[in-house]
Amino acid sequence: MRRLLILCLIATVAFSACGTDPGGGNQAGGLARRERREARERREARERREALRQARREAQRQERRQQARRERRREARQQEIREERRKERRQERREAAAAAAAQEDEESAEGGAENCTSGYDPCLPPASDYDCAGGTGDGPEYATGPIQVTGSDPYDLDSDSDGVACEA
Repeated sequence: MRRLLILCLIATVAFSACGTDPGGGNQAGGLARRERREARERREARERREALRQARREAQRQERRQQARRERRREARQQEIREERRKERRQERREAAAAAAAQEDEESAEGGAENCTSGYDPCLPPASDYDCAGGTGDGPEYATGPIQVTGSDPYDLDSDSDGVACEA
């Protein structure tokens, strides 16, 4: 048995020196396969890392595009708001101008009524006497007609009492 053990030991050492293991395999071939496998694993790991980097870059590009779209929409909304405010201000100015014009008209009508002799349309400013222009009266003021007599006729311009004075 000792001999058998020694022979096995010698055979193992001899096969090791040749690069062949006792099972008939080649240690150098096993090493080459392992190196190829490790190289393939490194290459695959490198490819996975590169794919992850590309996916991250693409996600960043998409995020930038989405951010730009959001920014454009926000700017468009702000522009719409500014335009709406401008329209509102223009409308307010128009309404204020119309109100001011109405106020002026009202004031001039009120002021005109104070500076008009009642009973005549159009307005005749107060005077000591009126006569119809082109008539036989001696003034000092002359009215050109026709003039509607709407009430009393203090200057006696409506001689035929038909409600219209200075109708020539």
